[in-house]
Amino acid sequence: MLLWKGIDFKDKGIIVEKTPTFSKGKKRIETYEIEGRDGFLSIDSETYSSFVVSVECHCNTDYADLDSIKEYLDGYGTLSPDGKRQYTAIIQNSIEFSKVIYNFRSFVVQFLCNPIAEDINENEFDVLNNEENLIIADATYKMLPTIEIEGSGDLQITINNQTFYLYNADGLYVLDCKNKVITKNMINQSHIMLNDFPTLKPGENIIEYIGNITSFLIKYRKCYL
Repeated sequence: MLLWKGIDFKDKGIIVEKTPTFSKGKKRIETYEIEGRDGFLSIDSETYSSFVVSVECHCNTDYADLDSIKEYLDGYGTLSPDGKRQYTAIIQNSIEFSKVIYNFRSFVVQFLCNPIAEDINENEFDVLNNEENLIIADATYKMLPTIEIEGSGDLQITINNQTFYLYNADGLYVLDCKNKVITKNMINQSHIMLNDFPTLKPGENIIEYIGNITSFLIKYRKCYL
């Protein structure tokens, strides 16, 4: 199984000849050498570099449709090796589709993948009290959730000792922590927020709030290195 944009290669008439390798992204660490000092100094940015996945394949000429494959193997999407976890990715190389289809030639598709995989399926957690504990098992990397908060007045929310404020709230707000935007009825309302968007972490997440909140829903996908 190999899914691109949620569709299996084989469903497009593309035969994967060799199971591709998904690497762990390299951690970004800058090193410096200083005259008169042994060894080096390092700065860990706590971020990871993207990596390339090469997929060797050919087309089933009895089934393949050139126009459909051109549309499929294009641009930006998600790449999943198992239908459970996925990477955001872009297709990095150019493919000569006409030669591939009509001459039954093998070809390689190169995907440039972001280093963090996430679950395809989303989890939801209802915050029912002003102090809750969300346990996220098995994940290995921080998560950027979508948070839906309905309330009024000035709201103070703390997640893992990281506090942000929503001022003069009036209704239901959606906080997209990945893209760092707040909307109400699909209209940008980022001006009502003070401080940075929260993150979730593997294991225990302490959630607290002060203010008139009538509903508080956290949606997240587990993330992995």
